[in-house]
Amino acid sequence: MKKILIITIAVLIILTGCKGEEDESAVKLPEIIDEDSKITGVEILPERVLAFSGEEVEFTVEAEMDDDTKIDITSDMEFRGDTDRIKFQGNKALVQEGAVTGEEHVVIAEYIGKEEVNIDLYATIEVFNSLEDTIDENDVITNPDAYDMVVNKQRSLSSEYVPEDLVKLEVETCLPNPEINQLRKAASEAITEMFQAAKEEEDLDLVARSGYRSYSTQDSLYHGIVNKYGQDYADKYSAYPGQSEHQTGLALDITAASVNYQLEDIFGETEEGIWTKENAHRFGFIIRYPEGKEDITGYLYEPWHLRYVGKNLAKKIYEEDTTLEEYFAIREE
Repeated sequence: MKKILIITIAVLIILTGCKGEEDESAVKLPEIIDEDSKITGVEILPERVLAFSGEEVEFTVEAEMDDDTKIDITSDMEFRGDTDRIKFQGNKALVQEGAVTGEEHVVIAEYIGKEEVNIDLYATIEVFNSLEDTIDENDVITNPDAYDMVVNKQRSLSSEYVPEDLVKLEVETCLPNPEINQLRKAASEAITEMFQAAKEEEDLDLVARSGYRSYSTQDSLYHGIVNKYGQDYADKYSAYPGQSEHQTGLALDITAASVNYQLEDIFGETEEGIWTKENAHRFGFIIRYPEGKEDITGYLYEPWHLRYVGKNLAKKIYEEDTTLEEYFAIREE
């Protein structure tokens, strides 16, 4: 699929100096127009683009004159980004590899032609990593370390994949298995912050039940359910090995004393579950399998299952009241 770029433009133009006799707000750019012409506006192109990790986009800047003509002043502009996620070479912006879907980065274009003329243009690049570009011919995910990666019944993790930055959870847990009491570092730090906020804001005690699960652990779990209840039951209530979010180290099942530390749908109706639904995005988490979205996610409603995607993407998914699959599908169109 052809890569797309979205740039949301917020433009602040300050034009000073070189005052015309008839209109003191008019500005002349002597090196590109004659002394009788006046500039009426400045435009950066493209105005809206969706930008993929590793994608390069070229900017141009045009000055609109009072006679309705346009003059390219790109060579008189200096371009830069506000973070190291965006690198510029001249007027070409390169979104760095590893940029995560939902990130927004400001691009600044500053006029440097004349000291007495001040023109600043501001753009916001929104990163979007297409699902079609992050899977191979065998439906194996090619960006498993990315916080915006998507694993489901159509997209699998390699049986060899193990996150390199797993750490022991610092929050309260209710199961003794050391493997599942781990998350990737960013997700672990975020869940610690979230649990502390729940306690401080509403005096709620959340508990971690199951975090990281290796491919082999998921394989044993899945086939154990198959042997006990049959294939259809297993496919409905458990993930096939390689298709579990727990293998990413970014997913965590949480619980509380109000549901006897179990994983039950009723958790979504408890004070803890309601607070989690309304606030998890503040810490970079989404409710991965929301109610009524089973046909989209491929999994039954799980109000306890959190997935770390980073604060920007989590906020967008929460505000759009959508799923991870829907968020990508809408932007793929």
